Amino acid sequence: MHVAFICADPGVPVFGTKGSSVHVQEIVRAWRNTGAEVTVYCTRLGTDRPVDLADLEAVEIIPEPVAEPAREFAVEDAALALTDKILRSGCSLAYERYSLFSPALSIVASILEVPTILEVNAPLIDEQRRYRKLTGVKAAESVLRRNAGAADVVACVSEPVLRWVQQRVPAARAILAPNGVNTRRITARPPGRRNPDHLTVAFVGTLKPWHGVPDLLEATASANSTVIRREDRWCVRIIGDGPGRTQLEQLASFLGVEVEFTGAVAPGAVPALLHQCDAAAAPYPLAEAGGGNYFSPLKVYEYMAAAMPIVASNVGQIPYILDHGRTGILVPPSEPGALAVALAQLASDPALRGRLGVHAREDAVAWFDWNGVLAGITAALPASRKASSS
Repeated sequence: MHVAFICADPGVPVFGTKGSSVHVQEIVRAWRNTGAEVTVYCTRLGTDRPVDLADLEAVEIIPEPVAEPAREFAVEDAALALTDKILRSGCSLAYERYSLFSPALSIVASILEVPTILEVNAPLIDEQRRYRKLTGVKAAESVLRRNAGAADVVACVSEPVLRWVQQRVPAARAILAPNGVNTRRITARPPGRRNPDHLTVAFVGTLKPWHGVPDLLEATASANSTVIRREDRWCVRIIGDGPGRTQLEQLASFLGVEVEFTGAVAPGAVPALLHQCDAAAAPYPLAEAGGGNYFSPLKVYEYMAAAMPIVASNVGQIPYILDHGRTGILVPPSEPGALAVALAQLASDPALRGRLGVHAREDAVAWFDWNGVLAGITAALPASRKASSS
């Protein structure tokens, strides 16, 4: 089987360090694990190609560098050029990561008549209008209707995303397909403390307001203020980079919290950095008015695979991923005090840290491995389309 994997979003480098890039790479690996040949068609290839994907065939067409609103047309033109490449080369199945201006999947479906899968990771139209700028709203809505309507399966990473698709394209064959983790790439950390002088809590992700890192810093300062033994104090390791780094550095200094900023790192380096920590946090805040917690956070799955004891906000898909008290501790969002209590609990109870980590790893392997995620998506293909793709 030859899979054409389409990623026409210039904001998602195929070989990058951000979560969306990790997602692309892992789905490609999962396809290759089935024995499929994969060609990636993208508008931004990136420069951080992992060794195990060195032989991956990739076609890159970079959009013309123009200013808004012409940029939207440039991205669409690049997506159409990629589509032409697919039509010329052919494929057995087309799998597209949903982007705002690419009609590729609908065109491939109508001309090649091969099975098609659309992966939807976020309500991009709403997100673009809220956080950036979207001039061609009607064009973007048309792309969504055409691609989702043509796809044999629309794989949605969370229930809010599933509802978003169903509301806009009622006829779409949409399913819930939460994110996953590569449990062979991310292995379990060794048991025990990492440093006899203090404990380290990790955060992995881009430093943007909706990831709640300020709450983690405030919680760490609060938890440390109640600690009697120095070795039960927490420091923070932030694995990632982004526009909020300077403000976070200033906040950490003001609060007196010891923080290590690793900067952006290659996905392959993340496991070792996690293994050097004693717990991990996903401190998502309350959604802004009119927004929603539509994410299926990769970081939480990675924490689980690494056998980390996890403290996470009780929002979005997280309660469906973590079993409170068994694989993690759930706390109310935007409440640093509750997060501080959870950190203090972990600091004082090494046995609890161990149990949470072991059970988290067990669930990651049993339920959230990427191979299983892809198997669930392909199982939703109509029987006749499964046969034609084999």
